[in-house]
Amino acid sequence: MFHDVMVETQINRFSEEYWNFFTTWIAPAMVHDARVIDLGTGPGGWLPMIKAKYPDVEMDLHAVELVPVMLETARSTGEGIGATVHDLDLSSPEWSDSIEGTFEIGHSSMVLHELPNPFYLLENAARLIRPGGRLFIYDWCRHPLSEYLARKEEETPLDEDMFQHFSEHARFSPDDVTLLAERAGFRELARHQPDVAHVMLAYQRKGG
Repeated sequence: MFHDVMVETQINRFSEEYWNFFTTWIAPAMVHDARVIDLGTGPGGWLPMIKAKYPDVEMDLHAVELVPVMLETARSTGEGIGATVHDLDLSSPEWSDSIEGTFEIGHSSMVLHELPNPFYLLENAARLIRPGGRLFIYDWCRHPLSEYLARKEEETPLDEDMFQHFSEHARFSPDDVTLLAERAGFRELARHQPDVAHVMLAYQRKGG
């Protein structure tokens, strides 16, 4: 079940390397009363992590999720730490309309490659994040099929399911994501590839 996989792998995703990048490029926007939003929070594992990372910040924490089983877990997690989880479709061109106010920090992990039109996520993020605010995108990036297969623990059948997942996971290069982000209203601050198949991208909302 994908929900369980997301829960089991979150420790590896949000590693020391991840937090070092966050601290350097995203945390400068973490003011004492920062508003923070997680776009595509899944089961919400990132929410208590970011709260615990900055205990002195009076954080107004929000998240967006659509998948019912993920949403249920995220809301249960959010209730315990005062986070608001919105039931919204990031594939919608105007999903941000029902969220009030602006945010200092936006975050999205392993979401962009799943969306039919990823520009909608970035365009709406630009509406929500104030000028000078930061956006952290962490996702799969384009890589060779040989590398994709080598990451599997056992030999993978070369069937339609495998090729469907590969086409999603190797969909965008880092430059592709930055092109879309710049169109939406961001500028790239930094990028880091922890391995050939993943990239961390830090953006600043233009105008600040």
